[in-house]
Amino acid sequence: MIAIDNLQKIYRMGDVEVRALDGITLNIEKGEFLGIMGASGSGKTTLLHMLGLLDVPTYGTITIDGIDISLLDDYEKTMFRLYKLGYVFQDYALVPDLTVMENVSIPAMLRQDRTDEQTKKDSLEILERIGLHDRRDHLPRELSGGQQQRVSIARSIVNKPDILFADEPCANLDTENSRIVLDLFKEINEEMQQTIVMVSHEDWHKDYFHRIVQLRDGKVISDAMH
Repeated sequence: MIAIDNLQKIYRMGDVEVRALDGITLNIEKGEFLGIMGASGSGKTTLLHMLGLLDVPTYGTITIDGIDISLLDDYEKTMFRLYKLGYVFQDYALVPDLTVMENVSIPAMLRQDRTDEQTKKDSLEILERIGLHDRRDHLPRELSGGQQQRVSIARSIVNKPDILFADEPCANLDTENSRIVLDLFKEINEEMQQTIVMVSHEDWHKDYFHRIVQLRDGKVISDAMH
């Protein structure tokens, strides 16, 4: 599903060159729940941003479903993200003045192949799945952190994306709410065959991953099934 070849990301600050990613080659299969782990500064989030078309590599290629994403123009990348990819961020990234229902509906509303009726139906189904159907008319500030992150997950999968990217989704949650979120990821992965690529630094999160890629200084130092 995803083929990564010699991926490099180099930042230049004056005469100083920082290699955030240093020649990563990796394949990610459909239906995998892949964990990207490593210490702070190892390149985890940089790699995720490259895979999610949120940033561009300095060198190397990323191929998703047979498409070399470097060949896409800005509009094509926007459409690719909208139709193919979903994102969950550590800070939830919800629109504060929109209700839960409205937040979840945003990606579906942007698609040109969804009627208003279909968007509403899909959004309600996802809210039912994550256990927040009864909070659909609430604002984000009326929810706990764990509930807000579940809304963020619902928004990320409302379009039934091929790949779900999650960047430290439990960073702002306590252990109990982290387990709720990870159990939800596991359920989505198993029941929907959802491909998930998740960045984490918490050792106990390993129990949820099928496979773990460890990074250090922008390089893969370990790639193993769990």
